[in-house]
Amino acid sequence: MAYKIYRHGNRKEKNIALTFDDGPHPLFTVNILKSLADHNIKATFFVTGKEAREHSELVRKIISEGHEIGNHSFSHKSMIFRSIFFLINEIEKTDKILKDIDVKGEIYFRPPYGRMDFIARMVLRKMRKKIILWNNGPKDFKCSSSEKIVDKVLKKLKPGSIIVLHDGGGDRSITVQAVEKLVPEILSRGYQFKTVSELIS
Repeated sequence: MAYKIYRHGNRKEKNIALTFDDGPHPLFTVNILKSLADHNIKATFFVTGKEAREHSELVRKIISEGHEIGNHSFSHKSMIFRSIFFLINEIEKTDKILKDIDVKGEIYFRPPYGRMDFIARMVLRKMRKKIILWNNGPKDFKCSSSEKIVDKVLKKLKPGSIIVLHDGGGDRSITVQAVEKLVPEILSRGYQFKTVSELIS
């Protein structure tokens, strides 16, 4: 286990990772899980410690269905211009919550908003964390329709893509609808869905 930043996987193989941030949410996450199960594909959920603690049974459901769980900080506050103590607490507190919910193995980290400054990078390097960013982010939280989300993802889709969508942090109804349309379309283009750990291994 060593510090490294990933924005994509192997660009020569038609594999992609579908990831979700800011959950879990008792409505939107559950509906997304149904879509993933319909097509028997696996995703990676970067959860906040606060939401994971509040919805621990939902985290267990995500794990039981074969998906991967990552650390998205405890409070989802920006990691820019923060003290070392704040940064360590945000990461370690969430790791402990996840381990107490029976998340096994290495827990990857995704910083809120995908942003880190020098101090955050230093802390994460000392903690030997793998950091998962993305190269396909349609900003679903700003899109006015599921069609726009689908269109943006497909335009940037390429081998090794790490796609980021959101299952928490607001009304994610159109993201749920987008997932229902995206998954079969991506499969029809010959891609395979992998968890992040599978994609970067």
